[in-house]
Amino acid sequence: MRMKNSYYISLLFLVTTFSSYSQDDPNNLVFNGNKQSINKNYTEAEVEYRKAISKDKAKSKAAHNLGNILFENENYDEAIQEYFKTQKNSELDIERHSAFHNLGNSYMKKKDYAQAVEAYKNALRSYSEDDETRYNYALAKKFLEGDKRQNSQNNNESEDEKKDKSEDQKENKDQNQNSDQDSDTEKEKPKEKNENQEKDQGGGLSKQQMENLLEAVNNIEKDLNQKLKSGKKKVQTTKKAEKDW
Repeated sequence: MRMKNSYYISLLFLVTTFSSYSQDDPNNLVFNGNKQSINKNYTEAEVEYRKAISKDKAKSKAAHNLGNILFENENYDEAIQEYFKTQKNSELDIERHSAFHNLGNSYMKKKDYAQAVEAYKNALRSYSEDDETRYNYALAKKFLEGDKRQNSQNNNESEDEKKDKSEDQKENKDQNQNSDQDSDTEKEKPKEKNENQEKDQGGGLSKQQMENLLEAVNNIEKDLNQKLKSGKKKVQTTKKAEKDW
């Protein structure tokens, strides 16, 4: 990007038209600011320009050159404000052209390429023969198109990432559901096995029924043994009595 040191336009204009002014006259303050700018005393120059603006808010030359000082100090936001004042208040096409040109430069520094394109376009409307402005205009358009492509690519990548993320979440959900189903199936298997074992062991009887049946059988055998023992005792007693006779 080519920087246009346009404040020299105002400086030359003031040098050729300068005459005897009072110390507080805005034109004199602008002239003093220009001298400080040439000597690279930018702080003193800024003070003089601000004094001139305070005396005459419509003083486009002071605003224009103050914008240049702010631009050199990388204070682009304030520089933009001063360049805007310049193009608004100036009656000279060449001064409006310079203000719009440097307004475009400020937006370029801020990487606001859309605004830079508009600023350079307005500069060319004021003075279409400036090669530097045409160059900067073309450069700003190139950067703007690159930004649009990059943003479009980022948006597409973002959409793809969202889609992939959604598919991953769906796949994980399906896997979790399948895992839960398998877990439920495993829990049911031992129960089915136990029920089948009980049926096999009891011929269709439950475990409790089998225990009751075994207990009944044991009771019957116990009663039978007791009766047999009792009968043997009676027989022995009868035989003994017969021998005594």
